[in-house]
Amino acid sequence: MQDFYRRFCRLEEAITGAMFVLIVALVFSAALLRAFNLPLVWADDVASFLFSWVAFLGADIALRHSRLVGVDILVNRWSPKARKLSEIVVYTVMIVLLIAFVYFGINLSIRNWDRDFQTLSFMSYSAVTLSLPVASALMIISTATKLARLLRRFGDDGYEVKSDIPARPASAGHVHSD
Repeated sequence: MQDFYRRFCRLEEAITGAMFVLIVALVFSAALLRAFNLPLVWADDVASFLFSWVAFLGADIALRHSRLVGVDILVNRWSPKARKLSEIVVYTVMIVLLIAFVYFGINLSIRNWDRDFQTLSFMSYSAVTLSLPVASALMIISTATKLARLLRRFGDDGYEVKSDIPARPASAGHVHSD
């Protein structure tokens, strides 16, 4: 199962990266062609679609790699057990909120089913709003995975779920950073 999850994560990163490159190329091309009075009228709609998916899938990737913004100036002064307890609380709250995002995101997608893009009449705007519940479900998996690892290694004071590797001892002359 871990091998499948690892491969799925790599696929998600590759797809998200490819979509980001496509957004840049599309927006650049549309701007360049507009200068020659050859507008790509559909480019904005496609870029909006891709951007929503890149943003939300990127959030899952950032979460998985512990790269979401956080203020830990106070928490870093706590004991390893207190930090882990706070992380358990944070991950639990995140899962509850993500479940709400899935629920309300599905409702939003259903409500947008009849809404079309301006230039892509064959495509429902639900394709954009569906990015919220799909990415939220993926973030639930990522958060639950981090929470399970944290609970399994709770007694190991050298374990940090942020890096998912044991912290190096300070006496080794290395400073552990995220």
